Amino acid sequence: MAKTDIIFQIFIAFTAARLLGRLVSRLGVPSVVGELLAGAILGPYVLGLIEHSQFMDALAQLGVILLLFTAGLGTHVRQLSAVKGTAIAVGVLGATVPFVAGFAVAIPFDYPLTERLFVATALMATSVGITVRVLQELGFQNRKSARIVLAAAVIDDIIGLFVLTLVIGYANGKGNVLEILLLTLETVAFLGFFLFVGPPAINRMSATIARVSRGFFFELAIVVMLAVALLAQYIGLAAIVGAFMAGVVLAEVKQHHSLEERVEPLAWFFTPFFFISVGAYVDFGSFAKPTVLVATIVFALVAIVSKYAGSLLGAWREGKRIANEVGAGMIPRGEVGIVVAGIALAEGVVDTDVYSAVLAMVVLIDLVAAFLIARVYSRGGRRGGDADAASPPAQITY
Repeated sequence: MAKTDIIFQIFIAFTAARLLGRLVSRLGVPSVVGELLAGAILGPYVLGLIEHSQFMDALAQLGVILLLFTAGLGTHVRQLSAVKGTAIAVGVLGATVPFVAGFAVAIPFDYPLTERLFVATALMATSVGITVRVLQELGFQNRKSARIVLAAAVIDDIIGLFVLTLVIGYANGKGNVLEILLLTLETVAFLGFFLFVGPPAINRMSATIARVSRGFFFELAIVVMLAVALLAQYIGLAAIVGAFMAGVVLAEVKQHHSLEERVEPLAWFFTPFFFISVGAYVDFGSFAKPTVLVATIVFALVAIVSKYAGSLLGAWREGKRIANEVGAGMIPRGEVGIVVAGIALAEGVVDTDVYSAVLAMVVLIDLVAAFLIARVYSRGGRRGGDADAASPPAQITY
């Protein structure tokens, strides 16, 4: 890709995302919807002005990493600990119910067993990038329900990765028992360190950190964010899990407010590329096939209802309002569903029609989820019943 092509794609993607985002926000719609639509219009299947390249994928990855890192900076371990019971229930039920529903709904389409398993796995996944973004716009990112969603999404992601490993092993005719055991041990060690060892350790270093310049602390924080994201990806977790955990650890430093002020402009610039990238996966031409169109709609409906129902049931002990907010916040699929579909296609166990249906389902869900999250959370008002409901809006307007 020539340098001029790279600059042009950055220019056209960022400009379109911002323009459409602001346009739909004036209509009372979350700006992320405009960014997703911008990706679909500019993508290879409509105007062809942006393409899926390693460079654009890297921008998208960096955008969602920064987004979850800022979410982590606004979350303290004591807040996650306070909701751990509910988060576990939401994570488990929010993954199990969609998997069972996805497997069942794929049967009438006469898919082979491996394709049904991959469809079910794609329906399991939760990606909180959309949720975090919408809640930042509304100023609700510190609500108790938001903390439950963030913690549950980590659990949901771990369960999804285990199931994906099993499905890939089945598709390839291998058990992969050793691989699953290794991933389990690595995951426990990773989360245990960053939840129970990292925060107290960084807290004891606050006096030392206070003596360094803000600029150096910012640089160090970015290095830590990238390193932990890379470590998470290396052991088999999603990079966004690592970015979120890095933010949670650094949130324990007293200077984390000044860090947030420096990170937010970076997130403001890079985050739209993630949503542009997700939207660009939509192939409108695939809808010319009635079976693909029907599958997309059915999968999307089942994915939304099952994820909402499972998460709602898991959070029911917190009360109706919080349970409703958690259910809506767990709906988005984002890059996790796309990764599952991509792996299935690469393994040769799904055809292009199933792949297109799953990708279109992901984008359709994300469009609907942005509306649902905004509506459900706004319905609770600024003071919806828990102490953190009235959180201040983000300083950077997305």
